[in-house]
Amino acid sequence: MNRQALVGVFTVVALCALFAIFFVLANVGTQGRYKIGVHFKSAAGLHKGALVYESGVTVGVVDSTQLLDDFTVDVILAINNSVSVPRDARFIIQAPLTGDSSLEIVPRAQPPLPPGSVVPTNQPVAVAVLPRQVLPIEQQPQGTNPASIQDLLDQGQGEVRRLDSMLAELERREPQLLNTLQSALANANDLTATMKGSFSRIAEHVETLTSTLQLAAQQSAGNLNDITGSLDRTLRRNTGHIDGIVAALDNSARDLNRTADHIQALSADPRLHDNIIQATHGLAQTATTFASIAGDLRTITSNPQTQAQLRDTVANFDAASQKANSLLAEFGGRSSVYGVDAGATPAPGTRVPAGAVPAGPPAAPAAATGAPGGAAPANAPLQNVFKNKLASLVSQLVDLQVRVSALDAASQKDGSHSPLLTRDQGPQTDFNLIVAPHANRYLLTGGNDFGGAAPSFNFELMQRYGSRLELGGGLLYSRLGARALYNAGVDSRGLGFDARLYDPRHPTADTYVDYSLGGSLQLFGGERDLLHSGRRTTFGLQYTF
Repeated sequence: MNRQALVGVFTVVALCALFAIFFVLANVGTQGRYKIGVHFKSAAGLHKGALVYESGVTVGVVDSTQLLDDFTVDVILAINNSVSVPRDARFIIQAPLTGDSSLEIVPRAQPPLPPGSVVPTNQPVAVAVLPRQVLPIEQQPQGTNPASIQDLLDQGQGEVRRLDSMLAELERREPQLLNTLQSALANANDLTATMKGSFSRIAEHVETLTSTLQLAAQQSAGNLNDITGSLDRTLRRNTGHIDGIVAALDNSARDLNRTADHIQALSADPRLHDNIIQATHGLAQTATTFASIAGDLRTITSNPQTQAQLRDTVANFDAASQKANSLLAEFGGRSSVYGVDAGATPAPGTRVPAGAVPAGPPAAPAAATGAPGGAAPANAPLQNVFKNKLASLVSQLVDLQVRVSALDAASQKDGSHSPLLTRDQGPQTDFNLIVAPHANRYLLTGGNDFGGAAPSFNFELMQRYGSRLELGGGLLYSRLGARALYNAGVDSRGLGFDARLYDPRHPTADTYVDYSLGGSLQLFGGERDLLHSGRRTTFGLQYTF
């Protein structure tokens, strides 16, 4: 081969080698990557060839940095073709104190899926990515520059100035704050001392009220025992008189029986028809009344002879009543004699077998012989029977109400306008008698503050409206007034409210809150003279016998 051919071959090989080197360098450089642009305020030390990371993994390099007319920087990145960049990712320049700067791509966290949604495992989640080209400046994502030391110093100086202003304001207000805190501590100390004294006084008042109520209960029990003993002695002294009354009633019954026979004989006279009807009515009513009285006396007496006389008396009265009713039927009146009139009830002591039809008027019942069920047992003590009847009668007619209360200390500055509220703190004891306590309309009368500085009396007529509300009026604390009671409970226990308005010359309003403990015991508390500055707080106990 000649020299020229060798030169030609060498030239061709050199060109091929140069082309191969260019091809390799092109593949190692930016070939196999796509470019995107990111707009930064400052490049912060980025240079061509700086590494680009996405979620901590190297995905490319910085291709170039270009300074724009507004002195911002357009950074062109070369990203591997196998990697996509999310559209909403953040681009952050990492500028360490030592070493080269780098760029970090941080994808934003995806929002959580709605509850109950199912994501297919074989399909990737769709995420918006940047186009694989350099976009115009206004469409490029904005990068984030690292905070410089100067920025940190500027921000720190602002915070220091703000802290200095706060310390100056605190120093200016410190004396006032210390004075306020000291005043609050002093007030708390005074309040604690006042509450301690108030609780001590309340405990003393409650103990005094309890002692007074116990003493009143003991005195009332002694008085009831004295009354019962007096009634027992009176009954024993008058036993002979009762026997005489029984004998007189027996004679009266016999006379009434004979009178009925005479009236029956005269019934044929038409002139006496109207007069006899009226007389017969009176005779029948009198016989019935006497029979009731004799029956009551037979129940309370323990003398067997007296009981036998009473049984005879009841039989005679019954016979006289039956004859009088029969005469009424003959004269055209209305009678209810068993065996004569339809639907009449049997006479006392007469038994008719089931299904039997009486054929005629029954004979006068014979005197009872002391069989069981006729009279009260002979061994029943007279005093026990009388006590039971008396106790039942008294409980239906009257109730005794004892009310013990105490007032708080009167103010030295503002006194009450009412002459009833003196500076006395009590305890005050009120006694009231309730007449017909179980009726819809009842009377309450009694006295207040016995032995106190301003005693007074009550005379109130109250009316019940249903089971909860009571309204009435009369004399309250010796003054004209009105009163309202309301029971909010559903049984013997529960809250209640008591409002009183009295004294037209010095209008005074009292309000109480009551709490029934069951039975007859009741706690109460409230305000006397509520509408004026001199009001007084009161509380206490109430018991009804």
